[in-house]
Amino acid sequence: MNIDGVFVDVVVLLNGRINVTYWMNFSVISGSLGGFDLLGIQESNAYDPDRAYVQMDGTKYSLIVTTKSGGYGLDWTPRTESGKTVTVVFGYFSTSRIIQQTLDLGVFNWAPVQWFQTVDIENVRVIYPIVMQPSWISGEGGITQEGANYSGYVVDSRQGIWSGGSERSYDSYSLLAYPSNPLASPRNFSVSLTANPANTEEHLRIFHYTNWSFYAPYVQPGALWSDAVNYIDAQANIPFNVDFGVYNIGDADLQDVTVSVAVPINLTMTSGEVSTFLGALVGGEGQFLTYEFVPANVPAILPVTFQVSSSSLNASEWLVFTVNVYVTEYIPPLIPPSAWILGFGVLAFAGIAYYGYKKVTSHYGARWEPDETTGVYKKPEIAIQTLGTPGTIAELDPVESAFFVNESRQKIVSMILMSCVKKGALRVLSVDPLKVSVTGIQLEELTYYEQMLVDAVVDDEFDAEKLDDLVERLADEVQKKSWQADFEATKAEHEKLAEGAWEELQSNPTIDARSDYYFSGSYHGWAWYWLYMSPHHDTYIHDSFSHPESGAAPPQVPTWFGDISTATGQAISDIGRAVGDVGQATAQIISNVASTIGKVVENVGKIITEPLKPILEGTSRCVQHDACHSACVSHDACHSACHSACHSACVCHSACHSACHSACVSGGFR
Repeated sequence: MNIDGVFVDVVVLLNGRINVTYWMNFSVISGSLGGFDLLGIQESNAYDPDRAYVQMDGTKYSLIVTTKSGGYGLDWTPRTESGKTVTVVFGYFSTSRIIQQTLDLGVFNWAPVQWFQTVDIENVRVIYPIVMQPSWISGEGGITQEGANYSGYVVDSRQGIWSGGSERSYDSYSLLAYPSNPLASPRNFSVSLTANPANTEEHLRIFHYTNWSFYAPYVQPGALWSDAVNYIDAQANIPFNVDFGVYNIGDADLQDVTVSVAVPINLTMTSGEVSTFLGALVGGEGQFLTYEFVPANVPAILPVTFQVSSSSLNASEWLVFTVNVYVTEYIPPLIPPSAWILGFGVLAFAGIAYYGYKKVTSHYGARWEPDETTGVYKKPEIAIQTLGTPGTIAELDPVESAFFVNESRQKIVSMILMSCVKKGALRVLSVDPLKVSVTGIQLEELTYYEQMLVDAVVDDEFDAEKLDDLVERLADEVQKKSWQADFEATKAEHEKLAEGAWEELQSNPTIDARSDYYFSGSYHGWAWYWLYMSPHHDTYIHDSFSHPESGAAPPQVPTWFGDISTATGQAISDIGRAVGDVGQATAQIISNVASTIGKVVENVGKIITEPLKPILEGTSRCVQHDACHSACVSHDACHSACHSACHSACVCHSACHSACHSACVSGGFR
């Protein structure tokens, strides 16, 4: 099978969202072709059934579309036989805003899907809602410099064809009027970029700017919407789940989104939190939360009320939604049928056993008669006592402390990875799928767990078994250091240090000093560890960077973090400096940097944790073994671990709901 060509039209709408259409041409060399997976679509979207079809021999057939993680499965009948060609057409609308504001410009940072084999020619055309005057269009249909200036068109240096960490230029690149027909009216500004060919898994990155003024009037404020059932039928004493989706149906981002749950009497929440901080919710996107409840054996209608709040909205705009749980009482039979069967079986067995015993021993000459040596059996008593010395605080470094207080496995490995990147030992190449390279250098000495993480990289990917070994070694070290410690005192010290780090950051009077402290500061180790572990991290970072001093320049972002953000497609190292005079920096620049840092740092899971989840969730050993090692330092710690191992320390529960974003490469022809 050969991919003859892929042609992509991206129509940018006035509200900053996009309308995407793929035209994909295939030649079947041998066998037959009846479908493939189009994977790697990054933006939230909804496909258009009217643009889901194939064309063969002049006949049009509808596609059978299956939703998959990161894209769609596209199938058709009849199959395309050997020696034939087929054109597959597929289109979708993004449900979130792709054009983002920076200064007075709108950023377009996007890429089409990658392919698992070479594409003979791939062209992407970005069509903007910017009307060109006839005098700005050349006779060949090109856009003059005057037309480009009117559009505000500026190319980012990272626009290009990427493979791993290397970049090459597009083979063809033009600014054109759309439609190409010179008689058409109006004709819009468009950008055409071509790879000839597009090699296996090459990443065609399109990264440039146009004037924000074209989109500003159409940006709708953020608004909350929920997705959940209105009622649930439940059986007493039997667990059930409630899936609750939260969406931002506007364009503007919503900050500090929090979901609170009011649980009524006679209903126990066994999984989930009564208050979940989601942080920023981008326009058009949403998150799903899953809760587990167990109803008491009381017939009733129990209302579970959800409240979704955001600091970007007035309280009157917050969302309240109620799920009514209809509980059916369980009334057990007076004598369960199983008891009759069991009782009969026990009597029959006892009779047979007694008969056999008498038969065997009836001729024995010896008899055992009770005397003063015959005693009454007493079962042993077990005494459990803690080894922790009251008030003793375990001497742990930040990562070990995170393990001790039962932070999630993903978060702990994420922290170690960030440190390895900062020290120069690792470099993040991409996050979809997660690719990491060992640099062979280190700017600072590595800890034992950092060295183990470096050693866990095999062929630019993390080896799941070696990550297991890392976490088990961490568990062993924590156990050695904390077996005599007071669990509550050590936990309180952990929380104190996390809050203290933020107090020290906020004591810096300038934004630049705060940024330097955030990324490079020292505070009982690397300050970022403690800043990140604070449960209020997302709120604090927004507050700390959103109130600049007069005349402040945008905060500096270190190179190592800029590389990570670039690998995620959310580059921030040059935000506020890419275009315009730094002297004109305003609170809007700082707000934009904070917003971007918020997307990249507040939710580090989107950079590191999410790509790690499929690897960690696929490991052969669950973390309850680690929890036993770290938690068995006192009776209180063991008690805590018993309740949290499955839902907090262990990733097995979340594995059922997470999508595997790694290996999102289109192909899988069938």
